[in-house]
Amino acid sequence: MRWLFVVIMVTLFELFSYGAAQGLNWGLASILSPQSAQYLLWGVFAISNGLLVIAILRLFSLGLKLAMTWLTLLWLVILTTVAVAGVNVILHYSLSTLYQQPFYQNYGVLLMMALGFAGLVGLSLYNAYRPTVRRLRITIDKPLSTPLRLAMVSDLHLGLLVGKRHLEQLSNIIQREQVQLLLMPGDIMDDDIKYYQARQMQSNLQQLVSQVPLGVYATLGNHDLYGNRAEITDALRQAGVQVLIDESVLINNQVWLVGRLDDMVGNRKATTELMPANLNQPIIVMDHRPSGIHENSQLPIDLQVSGHTHNGQIFPANFIVKYLNTVAYGYEKIRNTHVVVSSGFGFWGVPFRLGSQSEVWVIEMVGESER
Repeated sequence: MRWLFVVIMVTLFELFSYGAAQGLNWGLASILSPQSAQYLLWGVFAISNGLLVIAILRLFSLGLKLAMTWLTLLWLVILTTVAVAGVNVILHYSLSTLYQQPFYQNYGVLLMMALGFAGLVGLSLYNAYRPTVRRLRITIDKPLSTPLRLAMVSDLHLGLLVGKRHLEQLSNIIQREQVQLLLMPGDIMDDDIKYYQARQMQSNLQQLVSQVPLGVYATLGNHDLYGNRAEITDALRQAGVQVLIDESVLINNQVWLVGRLDDMVGNRKATTELMPANLNQPIIVMDHRPSGIHENSQLPIDLQVSGHTHNGQIFPANFIVKYLNTVAYGYEKIRNTHVVVSSGFGFWGVPFRLGSQSEVWVIEMVGESER
């Protein structure tokens, strides 16, 4: 599996380097000499392959993140080039007077490339660092004395690039939305607790927990299990987060919450083994990956919340995850099970989101007695 990942990485780096270099040479043609254009091509490939080697050989801890950030920037250059080329063709055939102006001929493409690239980078950063709130109201065929207002936030990836500011934003959202119960279905940490401890995020997480009357519950995702499972679990519990590891718990004497380990754990329990004895009460399942939706929807589960997919994070990966998953993103009702898959509150690898946005889901669950 690792070698397949390496092959894909090498292929993408070489293709994106060539495409971005050609796009830059076209966009900067008015100010580049032929020799400078050649140097630009060599420079792009040198940076790409240098970062690729660092990432593959794991020469230092941030190597992969730097490589992925560079790869994303190359992709944004390619997208900018395609968009500007399209605009250029339209201007050529529909606004030929403007197209033939000396200023446009000399600097038009250059300016559009600069503005387009800056715009894509700015939009990607905005989507990553400015979370939105998705609101949903669902009705279930089981009794609830009063509606339950819960929030779901997955894939925080607390670490180098996601930290105290994100937790403060989340606290403000939870307080403003008057959330009673907060669910975190996996990937709370970004592989370890190094930056969580160094930047003293525990106090912010404790503040978040203190604002939720019925508590904060979490399960472990794949990034919580890469060799640091015990210390991540301990850190979350010390902050007051209740971590469910293949277990179920009754919330407020009326709603059952089932928390599953990520499916990278081969011997995790089946959902059927975690179901409560009383199936007439509302049942919510937290499962980091949306891979078990088909099986879970055949059980008397009222709501499943998942994450993991990030909704692709960077366009066009959202189409890839949609193809690979029953529900890759958003809300869908399958049989009697309401399913919500989040794009995540943080991000993985690169501080960019294009075609997706960081988010919090606020779900109002209404029982049969309140309809």
